[in-house]
Amino acid sequence: MYNIISTGSKGNAVIYFDTILIDCGVPYSHIKPYIDKLQMVLLTHQHSDHLNMSTIKQIQFNRPSIRFGCGAFLSEMLSGVRNVDVFEAGKIYNYGLFKISPIILYHDVQNFGYRIFKAGKKVIHATDTVTLEGITAKNYDLYAIECNYDEDKVFDVIREKTARGEYAHQRGSVNSHLSKQQAQAFVLNNAGASYEFIMLHQSSEF
Repeated sequence: MYNIISTGSKGNAVIYFDTILIDCGVPYSHIKPYIDKLQMVLLTHQHSDHLNMSTIKQIQFNRPSIRFGCGAFLSEMLSGVRNVDVFEAGKIYNYGLFKISPIILYHDVQNFGYRIFKAGKKVIHATDTVTLEGITAKNYDLYAIECNYDEDKVFDVIREKTARGEYAHQRGSVNSHLSKQQAQAFVLNNAGASYEFIMLHQSSEF
């Protein structure tokens, strides 16, 4: 149901059902082996580890029929890219073989998560958000949720780095990313008897 090409601060790209790519923050060489089956590329936000314009242009050059989906806040960045569908959060977009519904997430820039409905399966993909408050996904088959840091360890890491005079990027993480505990609580509050949970955007330090 999914293929994690890359996840984390060095680049993000996850393929669902062999046909739907969410995020495109990796070199084209990472996407090339899967390009023939792709039908849609869903973009979340403007950060370069999620949106690599060079890769997007190469995807379009090699597969001119592929569609791209995003929020209006990415329209300017994608100027010149063909087949761009601009979404509104909360609406369901029917592409025949699958349906897409964007979700507003809460990062340091405007950001979307996505629900995917295909072949009787329900998927939710949410990363780079400080909270999932107000979002529900009852009885989904797959929860692909950010687990960026561990609440039990993050402040110790910040304190230790500060004491050594090092930059602690975790200060920003706690204000713009989701913790492992938040993700687990979301899944436990929504999942039914049968589901899969994959942890996205984990920091290498936790």
